[in-house]
Amino acid sequence: MMDSRRLWKERFSRYVSEIRRYLRYMLNDHLLFVLLIGLGAGAVMYEKWVQVLSPHFPYAVVEAGIFALLLAYSPIRTFLKEADIVFLLPAEKQLGSYIRCSFLFSLVAQACVLLLGLLAVAPLHFRFATVPLWSLALILWLLKGWNLFISWKETHLIDSKAKWIGNIGRIWLNSVAVYFVLMNAPFLFLLSLVGIMIAITFYFMNATKQKALPWEQLILQEERAMMRFYRLANLFTDVPHLKEQAKRRRWLDPPLKFISMRKENAFRYLYARTFVRAGDYFGLYVRLTVIGCFLVYIVPNGYGKVIAAFFFLYATGVQLFALSRHHRGHVLIQLYPLPVSAQKKALLQLLLWLLLLQNVLFSLVLAVSGLWTASLSLLGLGVVFSYWLLFMYLNHRWRRSL
Repeated sequence: MMDSRRLWKERFSRYVSEIRRYLRYMLNDHLLFVLLIGLGAGAVMYEKWVQVLSPHFPYAVVEAGIFALLLAYSPIRTFLKEADIVFLLPAEKQLGSYIRCSFLFSLVAQACVLLLGLLAVAPLHFRFATVPLWSLALILWLLKGWNLFISWKETHLIDSKAKWIGNIGRIWLNSVAVYFVLMNAPFLFLLSLVGIMIAITFYFMNATKQKALPWEQLILQEERAMMRFYRLANLFTDVPHLKEQAKRRRWLDPPLKFISMRKENAFRYLYARTFVRAGDYFGLYVRLTVIGCFLVYIVPNGYGKVIAAFFFLYATGVQLFALSRHHRGHVLIQLYPLPVSAQKKALLQLLLWLLLLQNVLFSLVLAVSGLWTASLSLLGLGVVFSYWLLFMYLNHRWRRSL
């Protein structure tokens, strides 16, 4: 008879070893130091921003929206592999302990995420709310357990429309529940919500009572979770397990037409196409730019805005430098009749143009804020900083890695 609890412990041990293997590279990078400084500065500015908010600020709506999304996203980590659909399928009835261990691990891991969310909204909560933070935390963890259970039952459903409706419904219930708690709503309102949740629980229990484990769905869900981590780790080091996915993005073809089809532009075109289509480089650039513009706008003083802009220029340059490793294992690249220096020059020039565009957007945000002197200063200093970051600091790191 199979010991499913022992099997889960072995899978969990291998998972921890795999995560630890890449965390050594991710946490030792210089970017971590800069991120810690940025988070510290952002926390101080966030605290000051909270103190100047109007007494009528809708804090309950903001907190309810944040926690509704954190609660609704409740996947169960099962550590199942593709071969399990063959070898573990006959022993499906013996996997009760395995599933319970997976549920408990997911609950603890996502409770830690909720704790980070509580720390993030703590200044806002202490400024406006009358409900103790520990009471809110207890209610959130109870709601997280319910969301995990319903999310697990939803994986047994085949109809994708039903799953989508279920997710929307859980987001609504979570937001209403958190809002009622924060606003000290009458007990009858809370009791009615509990009744709705109990009814939903019994419905899913009856609807999935005779259903087998959704092996394909669980394996696909696990693969997607690992791929998200591998894509993040790939920004710091080579990840051989990473399965790249190309996205067409036809609407970005016109800018690439400015690269003339000459032999010396081969690497320039290659890296431009890679940035637009491969991996998540383009999405990462857009996210960092949008978040950077937002923070540059809300930071209270001019010096803080300029520092925030430099922080995001640095973060973008370091993150996109992973492009230098993207084609390292491709033999065809070595057959190009071009020197290695041309490859390096093409990448650094592409990154420089991207950082300059980002710097212009940050400067425009400063100009919209009425800080023309800071905007012009950032426009000039950002060019110098971007050139130093790419052609001196990161170029030196590239030479050491060869």
